Amino acid sequence: MSQPASPAPAAVCCPECRHEVRYYDAVHSAFFGCPHCRTLFEYPETGAPKKLRKFRDIPGQQPVLALGSVGRLEDKAYRVTGYMWRCEAKNASYRWEEFQLREEGSGSYRQLAVFQGHWLLITTTEEQYRVSTEGVLEAPDTDFRLYNRYSPRILYAEGEFDWNVLADESLTISEYISPPLMLVRERQNKNYNHWFKARHLEPQEVAEAFGLPPEQLPYRSGVGSAQPAPGESAWPALRTFSLLMALLVVLTHVYLVLWGNERVFNQQFTSEVPVTTDTAQVGLPITGATQERQPLVSPSFTVPGTGALTVKLYGEVNNTWVEVPFTLVNEQTGQQFAGTSSLEYYFGVEEGESWSEGTKQQELLLNMVPAGRYHLNFYPITDPVNNFGIVFRATVEARATAGSNAVLALVVLLLYPGILYVRRILHERGRWESSDFSPYASSDS
Repeated sequence: MSQPASPAPAAVCCPECRHEVRYYDAVHSAFFGCPHCRTLFEYPETGAPKKLRKFRDIPGQQPVLALGSVGRLEDKAYRVTGYMWRCEAKNASYRWEEFQLREEGSGSYRQLAVFQGHWLLITTTEEQYRVSTEGVLEAPDTDFRLYNRYSPRILYAEGEFDWNVLADESLTISEYISPPLMLVRERQNKNYNHWFKARHLEPQEVAEAFGLPPEQLPYRSGVGSAQPAPGESAWPALRTFSLLMALLVVLTHVYLVLWGNERVFNQQFTSEVPVTTDTAQVGLPITGATQERQPLVSPSFTVPGTGALTVKLYGEVNNTWVEVPFTLVNEQTGQQFAGTSSLEYYFGVEEGESWSEGTKQQELLLNMVPAGRYHLNFYPITDPVNNFGIVFRATVEARATAGSNAVLALVVLLLYPGILYVRRILHERGRWESSDFSPYASSDS
């Protein structure tokens, strides 16, 4: 039967220094750590107290949660009744603190552990779990992966305990993680196999629970064993939404490519007669020594709907250049859209190697062109040494689709999810750096 919290602490005398050690659980507590002389002793119901160990190591600073202090976690009041400083038996540099919490209403116990500023709230469970040979533990809702295995060593303890904490040094402890959750197994032999559930706590939760300023808590460094990755709660929905939207962008682009780009004009033009450049045509710059061709006017054509137009120009230029300024003229409103295409192509042989540079084709995208009847005015200009006629083909496509627009949409859409994905990957790698069972070990070797 659960016991209610004691209204006031009782006390036992340390058999080593006679210092009074306060305690709250008069029924279960039988082991005590004296903060005055650092002695762990047993105080049985009958008989004399028995000294168990005198600790040589003490923490460098006072525990952040004082014995006897009360905090509220998961809407329940807990009192700090015991404190331990522990390390791994084979690697003493891995040291952590554990606070024993006694629930004020029921008298049940939980542990609050902190390592490098990362907090875990631990509770016992009657459930049993099955572990595969690959170190994967299958649970009803998720799978847990083996993260750490060790035997603990008790460096220091003070307060009250309902078990001999030194007996933990004979245990083998295995930790399985599925952030923000952890399952902990304690084993000693075939007949001793106990499980515990743990949950990651943010430092802010601990600070608020015990009424402490956050800066008073231990500094958090690295990645905690059960610390959730950035954006953990929103990541599944964000990932699904982003992938669906990216797929929609791709399908829309494919649709526009297949059923858009309607050709509304296609014709070849030839300008035969050069004219001098003493004066420039209206709206065009003086070109000096270059030769200008007479303006070329296309037949009329119809743009079926408002949208983007692609004007493609292809010219037979060989070791020369042609610049083709043009205007697209709406025959009903007089509205004009201007553009310029530069075509140049050079080739040759140098030291036995063939080379070429430039392009014979260029296309321009004109946005938001209203539906209507149009024609094109071309003002071709070429190199003055070019005594041949200018020959080029003009093609106009309505409902134009620009691949760059789709790419830009994908970049904007996937930028934040991409950054978050990279952060999550780095977070996971940081988590497993402290583990001997890292899934990245084989890929990095």
